[in-house]
Amino acid sequence: MYGLQAAKAAKSPMDTGFVSTTDSSTPFSDNLAYRSLVGALLYVAVCARPDVAVSASILGRKVCAPTENDWNAAKRVLRFLYSTKSARLEYNNEANFAGFSDADWAGDINTRRSTTGFVFLYAGGAISWGSRLQHCVTLSSMESEYVALGEATQEAVWLRRFLTDMGETLEGPTCIMEDNQGCIQFIHSDRVSRRSKHIETKERYVRELCDQKVIRLEYCPSETMAADLLTKPLGTTKVRQLSKLLGLHPGKVAAPGEEEC
Repeated sequence: MYGLQAAKAAKSPMDTGFVSTTDSSTPFSDNLAYRSLVGALLYVAVCARPDVAVSASILGRKVCAPTENDWNAAKRVLRFLYSTKSARLEYNNEANFAGFSDADWAGDINTRRSTTGFVFLYAGGAISWGSRLQHCVTLSSMESEYVALGEATQEAVWLRRFLTDMGETLEGPTCIMEDNQGCIQFIHSDRVSRRSKHIETKERYVRELCDQKVIRLEYCPSETMAADLLTKPLGTTKVRQLSKLLGLHPGKVAAPGEEEC
């Protein structure tokens, strides 16, 4: 399929510099094939593979006018999936529910919008995750974290209701890990912000749910921020490390010639 029968395996889904460089390659001629492949990648990313979610999201932004570079990047994700086709999410018997929230500030070179990444774990494995381009331009990394936290908090509220409806008993607030200490400190302070209305409403929303003991924010070092996997393309070592934190285990790796990335 897609001429990849004898292709080399890829060790990471996407080149780390893919979103930070200007694409000057020629337009890709077969838009239908591109849409078909990206649609398939999005399906896999949503249902079972959080490690390719940000790659699929980035490629999905190009469906109106894909280039040859975009097509090659999409095929690289497919090669990565083939080389890790035995990977699977694994769960245990511990009913621990917690989340991670992160943002890649101004990472999109065309719009300078940030990317939100969040993931929630239950019983040792990921049960909900998202990688989305934020709807507004933020003026600082802290603001981009507010926007990401707002989305993660909304997801936490929905998941709490869902788990409760399923008969699970949730004790205490849901912990959401955050790697921006300034963001956490401001949420817990009584200071009044002078931010734009759309940023301030998310900040107040998160603060209100913290006060109501629905969620609890805790600091997490960037090195172990699982949601970083959902904000930008990462190298091989980091992808493997963070995938393991999500309960995504590699299984057997495909044997064809491997590409160093």
